Amino acid sequence: MSDMLQIIGDKFYATSKAYIVTEPQDMPREMAAEFEPTYSNPSFIWIAGRYVQSEKANKNGHFWTFEDLQKGEASIRYTPVNALHKYDRPIGTVVQTKIVDRETATAGVTQSEIQALSVVWAASAPDAALEIRAAHKQGTLYYSMECVSEEKQCLACERTFAFAAEGAELCEHLGSNPKAPRRFINPIFLGAALIFPPERPAWADAEITDLASHLTEEYANRDSDAAQWENLMAHVMADA
Repeated sequence: MSDMLQIIGDKFYATSKAYIVTEPQDMPREMAAEFEPTYSNPSFIWIAGRYVQSEKANKNGHFWTFEDLQKGEASIRYTPVNALHKYDRPIGTVVQTKIVDRETATAGVTQSEIQALSVVWAASAPDAALEIRAAHKQGTLYYSMECVSEEKQCLACERTFAFAAEGAELCEHLGSNPKAPRRFINPIFLGAALIFPPERPAWADAEITDLASHLTEEYANRDSDAAQWENLMAHVMADA
């Protein structure tokens, strides 16, 4: 499925690139300090990547402001991770997130996004682990996020609706076009899926393979040692 967005019930899913972490010393310092005891478990697969971005609608028209991501970031941690949106079969969990200001492929343009670190329990899900490792080697492993929100806003007419509103309850823009640009206000992120072929991401930027070279020196707007996070991303990109 190309430019993948999947809707299940009242939730939607969109995707972005993810990478396997192989060396604990390349993890951000605060993450390594907190999770070092569990990192030694040889059956764990640690995965870092881009989870969701702000101020730019993806190919499916979904949009978050920077303030939306600030409010929603904490809801991501410790949510379940599954493979290919089999949400009733968790294979891991998200353990840490960071809001990162990243320079995009367009010179001089900075994009804020949430990046995430998660663990997959390979011993409990050996078949999924094999597919995840294979997709990582091919550069086709992606994060996909699950999200609900308090409200959604049409970016064409700026009218606001309940998140679950549909059909005649919506404006002509959202009611007639499932990909019409819309903002998800005050999001709550309920989990993550790991996506690999034949499914593909909704982000235009998710195809960029030199992610580490576009990271800025300031990340999360609250940590002074940005080199730790950049080193992590540089390392996983080298392994991709």
